[in-house]
Amino acid sequence: MKWIAVLMILFSTTAIAQVEWMSMNEALEAQKKEPRKILLKAYTPWCTNCKWMDDNAFAKAKLAQFINENYYPVKFDAEGTEIINYKGVTYSNPMKKRDERSQHEFAGLLRIFEYPTLVFFDEKGRIINPVPGKMGPKKLEIYITMLSGDIYKSINTGKRWADYQANFEYKLQG
Repeated sequence: MKWIAVLMILFSTTAIAQVEWMSMNEALEAQKKEPRKILLKAYTPWCTNCKWMDDNAFAKAKLAQFINENYYPVKFDAEGTEIINYKGVTYSNPMKKRDERSQHEFAGLLRIFEYPTLVFFDEKGRIINPVPGKMGPKKLEIYITMLSGDIYKSINTGKRWADYQANFEYKLQG
């Protein structure tokens, strides 16, 4: 009986710790009802750094909870076939049948050249900034907390960015 209780606790903790990914279309629709920033994770199925981030950064319970509470999290296959309607334009991957690794038109719009890339959108669906490359939980925390509010608007020089990182207090690593 004790084992069942332990397994239930472990399962419930794991369930809470997951980012609740959605499609870009779902996130844009959700923004109409409740404005919130979008965090888009662009990945490809073959990307080992993308899988590493899922296992080592996005799987952290406090980070996942923060993302779910402050963003509409989108997981976007940059070589996939999803149809995305963004700002009155429809994006797809018309070359997919000819080339298995062709890039989705939406990834091209977002200027994604490296996987993974995180792209942040404001509450009206406008692109704030793409952030390319693999990042661990600490680097992810810096970005998601800075961009969840309007702090990023005051970080407009290299020195301010360096100072922000140097003075950052981690709160979501436990």
